Amino acid sequence: MSNVKYVDDVRSLNMVDIKIDWFDDFLGLGYHLYDVRPVLLLLFDDRKKLANTWNSIVKYFPDDEIKVRFIEKDSRYEFVLYCESRILLTTWVFSKSLNLSEHYRDFKEDYDGAAVLKLALYIKKKNKDKNELEIFKYQKRLTNVKFLTGSEAEQEFIVARSIQKLHASKDV
Repeated sequence: MSNVKYVDDVRSLNMVDIKIDWFDDFLGLGYHLYDVRPVLLLLFDDRKKLANTWNSIVKYFPDDEIKVRFIEKDSRYEFVLYCESRILLTTWVFSKSLNLSEHYRDFKEDYDGAAVLKLALYIKKKNKDKNELEIFKYQKRLTNVKFLTGSEAEQEFIVARSIQKLHASKDV
């Protein structure tokens, strides 16, 4: 088994055998820092895609089992959000490689053990200088958010696979 090096506890061993579904069909991330808890926004460019993502995937995530990982590398960072859904009988993994931004740094600084995940529609206005966000009421509480180094990321099976997949998609 080549994936054994990523196993760090008995629960992770089961991750090798489970079904993983990958999701990268979102634009990126947004951050809202002026609430009681910082808000992490998954940004979509299509209302139907956003609603389908919530209704068929995210609403079935138990809040206390959602894991979010940020892995910084040079001027970019890898974003990985994953959760095993017993209802859907799969582990869904949302991943994206993004540029470091001041908003990301502010989120990292403001995060103190809990955040909120929401979905938002990114609306491009005809006047290209202006854009709009429509933030939906759907939300999940995030308590397992980590900012990892490259070597720490290799210790989590799903995160390591996500990074491999992100790098492979760049090469294609």
